[in-house]
Amino acid sequence: MKRRTLLLLGAAAAASVPLSACGANQNPLDSGATPDAQTGNGGGSSGPLVVGSANFTESMVIAELYAQAIRAKGVEVSTRHGIGSREVYLRALRDGSIQIVPEYGGNLLQYLDDENPAGTTEEIAQALGEVAGPDLAVLDPASAANQDVYCVTRAYSEEHGITSLADLPKIADDAILGGPAELKDRPYGPPGLEAIYRATFREFRTYDALAVKVRDLTSGTIQVATFFTTDSAIGENDLVMLEDPEVMILPQPVIPLLRADLKDDSAVAEAVNAVQAELQTEDLTAMNREVDVERRNPEEAAEAWLTEKGLV
Repeated sequence: MKRRTLLLLGAAAAASVPLSACGANQNPLDSGATPDAQTGNGGGSSGPLVVGSANFTESMVIAELYAQAIRAKGVEVSTRHGIGSREVYLRALRDGSIQIVPEYGGNLLQYLDDENPAGTTEEIAQALGEVAGPDLAVLDPASAANQDVYCVTRAYSEEHGITSLADLPKIADDAILGGPAELKDRPYGPPGLEAIYRATFREFRTYDALAVKVRDLTSGTIQVATFFTTDSAIGENDLVMLEDPEVMILPQPVIPLLRADLKDDSAVAEAVNAVQAELQTEDLTAMNREVDVERRNPEEAAEAWLTEKGLV
């Protein structure tokens, strides 16, 4: 079973999952956000522009890049960090609680249009412009990309001959997979591993904290875990990134997702597109490390990068 068939399965599974902590008529930032997500100064379109982020380091860093670059154009802007998963922050965009959020091309396209055949970065960017709908829009994709990736320790890879997702059926029956809660129903999560690679894990274990996941993987508590390719933990722990020969995971260029009524705001578009034009994958890796390892906050890491690039 190839990726296109799988997308239909993944969409059906996702449709059956309730939105985290959000009722159908609730503002997602009222109950679905972390405390940090409530620190912005504005809510709807009548207040300051609000840049939101998902609940992981890199999303917070990119949100800060956008917000500070926009502020440098004289626009009043605040940030709301750690809103939650895609289901939650898309609702926040649509109800006006936030106006911009960093996104990733392939995963966003799968979510918005599960039958779209786009497979390259260029095709994905074009398709997103067509399927975002009347209320959402995208700006320019960056060269920077952050791919979801499955990893094992080097020792485990060598012991079991695991270098590719295609090798997982050899060990999956007796192995534990670790990842974020939302991975469980994503088309590039366990449903994809089962349908495309015929790998069904004994258990899926949920992790919110990167450090705990790394500890459990390196200690052998779990055998396989998902990361982002820009996670510094991969290199620092000599993890092996498993190849994906069937392209279950689409290319993931960083792409700004915003409310459609904001796309024609020249100051905002110019500021964000300037960030996108400069942002490289190695920049994301470096800023993630500053926050996760060196304990710098996302605002400081973003400010240093923007200053170096002459964008603030």
